[in-house]
Amino acid sequence: MDTKVSIYDSYKDIPIIEWEELLTPNDVFLSIGFLSLIERFHKNEISPNYIVLKDKNKVIGILYSQTFKLSSRKLKEYINHGNPGFNFIKLIKSQLANFVNLKVGFLGNLFLTNEIGFKLHPNYSNNIDLNKVLSQLQDQNHNKLILLPHFYKDNFEFSNHYFKEINVEPDMHLKIPNSWDSFEDYYDAIQSKYKKRYRKILINSSSIKRKELNQSEIKKYAPMLNKLFDKVYNKSSFNTAKFNTNIFSDLKELIPSTSIVSYFIGDKMIGFSSNILLNNIMYAHFVGLDYEINHELDLYSKMLYDKIKYAIDNKVELIKFGRTASEFKSNFGAIAQSNIGYVYDKSGILLRLLTPLIKLIKEKKWYQRNPFKEENNIKKLPLTNQ
Repeated sequence: MDTKVSIYDSYKDIPIIEWEELLTPNDVFLSIGFLSLIERFHKNEISPNYIVLKDKNKVIGILYSQTFKLSSRKLKEYINHGNPGFNFIKLIKSQLANFVNLKVGFLGNLFLTNEIGFKLHPNYSNNIDLNKVLSQLQDQNHNKLILLPHFYKDNFEFSNHYFKEINVEPDMHLKIPNSWDSFEDYYDAIQSKYKKRYRKILINSSSIKRKELNQSEIKKYAPMLNKLFDKVYNKSSFNTAKFNTNIFSDLKELIPSTSIVSYFIGDKMIGFSSNILLNNIMYAHFVGLDYEINHELDLYSKMLYDKIKYAIDNKVELIKFGRTASEFKSNFGAIAQSNIGYVYDKSGILLRLLTPLIKLIKEKKWYQRNPFKEENNIKKLPLTNQ
């Protein structure tokens, strides 16, 4: 099949009819409305691409991608995070990372963990050569490498010759049983030691007041939201593009089920938590917090319990907690999903040169906790680095 690949650098240039031909009302994260917000608020962080695939004049697929800059500093931080302690080989590879400053492509949206960034016509699933698409994308953007999640392998023609498998931090999910009507049902389902943990956190955080912000309040507190998010972003072991919290007001207007929950001690905001509810799924989006207060008052733990309560109250089926703090989130019942991704390079040369570094990119070892009683256990998925 001779697929025609058209790549656009801005939502303003896309033939809207072609982009929306395959979309349904449920495909919010691929809608022009949503992607235009991402583009407008992150001009200094990412360069987007909107890819339209055609067979003759028929639209058979669309893909969304972003380009960001991977600096040596970011790579070294992640190497040290995933490989604590000193050893000579790590020192050599860390020094190699000093020379890495690359334009890197990502298939999907860096601001949505592990969400599908494409839509294919059902008759063309597994019939589109992904190498052809990525080769053209790499040429147009001058990307040295392109990163992609595991599920692209299951939906496109995929040649292992051009791809190298990497381990990444897993996405953490909590499935909400239909039998849970309130937070008390979650509380009843967990083991006694986790009940004790919850009661302790409830006491420690009792001075914290929770408030869901309306649109005007989001604008009012925008500087503080940004400041609190910066604390989390700067502490993270590995960062790609930086999320812009100024998007929240427009995001809530576009998706009314977006909630920005703030946390106060007196009149001082000490943290916030954002969620997006779509298609019976709650996306636990970004958070910001004061770490000193967090350590003293268990703020982040309170946020996670509040998210679970919010999800149950809103009758969602699944919470997607995202990456980071995997073991900590597992204390609340979250289960790790796939932690496999791929790196693409059409020449293969750079992949071979960077193989020592790619092998070192892995998540920090951690243990999957399970707070639930035996009858409430959720089947675990195997983890390569557990």
